[in-house]
Amino acid sequence: MQTVQTRLPASYLLKGNAAGARDCSCPCNPCDCNPCECPGASRWPGWRLSLYQLVEGHFERISLYGHEMLLLCLALPQREAEPTSWQEVILCEATANPATVLKLLEGIEEYLEALPAEVQGTVRRPTRRAVYAVPLVYQQEGTTPLLRVDFAPSTARLLRAAEPEPAWTPPAWSYNGPLASRGLFVWQSPLR
Repeated sequence: MQTVQTRLPASYLLKGNAAGARDCSCPCNPCDCNPCECPGASRWPGWRLSLYQLVEGHFERISLYGHEMLLLCLALPQREAEPTSWQEVILCEATANPATVLKLLEGIEEYLEALPAEVQGTVRRPTRRAVYAVPLVYQQEGTTPLLRVDFAPSTARLLRAAEPEPAWTPPAWSYNGPLASRGLFVWQSPLR
């Protein structure tokens, strides 16, 4: 008799806030349209980001009660206005526990997205995106969330390489400015 091992999906319930921005030439500050159809917008954005602030819940034995975690999905092009040259990376706070971040991503990476609508369908997303720990500060000032992040692949702490490896290393990127709130999210494991 042959024994078949099956792995049950992870049990999780995570709640948080989402926000985003993109670099385009429209007058919005920030612009988070996807695609951007604002007056005066350029056809191709320079980058797009999606920030996920996990504020409560659990993932298997990992509890977020009393803690929060920031995950940033960042889409960057290698060459301007070329739809197939985009790739996404995942950024977390430099102080985050790497084992916790990677364990969470086993179940929730599919929810993280940042590719602009203008290039979706033309980019081949890797099985797993690269994950870096970087200086990352997120705060709420009035009703506007603010983000400060510095991403330099040469100095950022690589927690996990992309699989399969991308053809190019993402460029250095930084942002210090407002984000557009996307509201609350709830991610829950499928019922077993």
